Amino acid sequence: RGGGPRRRGGGPRRGARPEPRGASAARGAEALGHGSESGGSSLEEGSGSEGEEVTLSTKLCMWEFGQNDPKVDSGSRLVRFGLAKSMKPEAPFHGIVLSPRTDILVSAADRELVETAGIAGVNCSWNRIEEIPWERLQRKGQHRTLPLLVAANSVNYGRPWKLNTAEAIAATLVIVGLRGDAEAMLRPFSWGEEFLRLNEEALAGYAAARDSAGVRRRQQDFIARCQAEAAARKASAMDLPPSSGSEEEEEEE
Repeated sequence: RGGGPRRRGGGPRRGARPEPRGASAARGAEALGHGSESGGSSLEEGSGSEGEEVTLSTKLCMWEFGQNDPKVDSGSRLVRFGLAKSMKPEAPFHGIVLSPRTDILVSAADRELVETAGIAGVNCSWNRIEEIPWERLQRKGQHRTLPLLVAANSVNYGRPWKLNTAEAIAATLVIVGLRGDAEAMLRPFSWGEEFLRLNEEALAGYAAARDSAGVRRRQQDFIARCQAEAAARKASAMDLPPSSGSEEEEEEE
């Protein structure tokens, strides 16, 4: 099994390397990468092509905890669009579970399990993440977390680690090598292409890694490059000569 979904239209635009601030911050709850938007309720704007039929080759599931407004929450919208199946906490699952309770990063090594058993997200609020029964969920499937990526949704745009449910599942699909499903899954969201554009270089690097250790090395290299570029820009700004107006004022004095 595998292969992509039926697609119409082109892929996302190519983009520059994201420049997240605080990329080296402690991961903690932010390493989850699949909670819902901050504030307990997302403020998703509009949609892409909600009327267009989308077919995925990958099984997507959602443990729903009712912490957000289902009308606007990205995970709930995936269920409403027929792209994911809603599950209760006690429901069994044997695929990849996106979770903060592991240090194992998702990688291409997980592709076979994703193709056979799917991906499960935990649809919850960033502000209420401690209410989730993680001990119960820990016994289900193979838990994975995501490497550094930048959110494109309207609530946390540009913030590292703060992906919503749909972004996290799409990132997982790209990293394991199922980009076609990721593009199709994001199509109903107005920010879908922007998410892939913002993270294009990072996602390409992570997808090229063989396993979790390889993804971690790529993440470290990526963070180091972002920090070096930020430092270079700061130094360049400090070295700029004074404006002509300033020089004239000094001469008059």
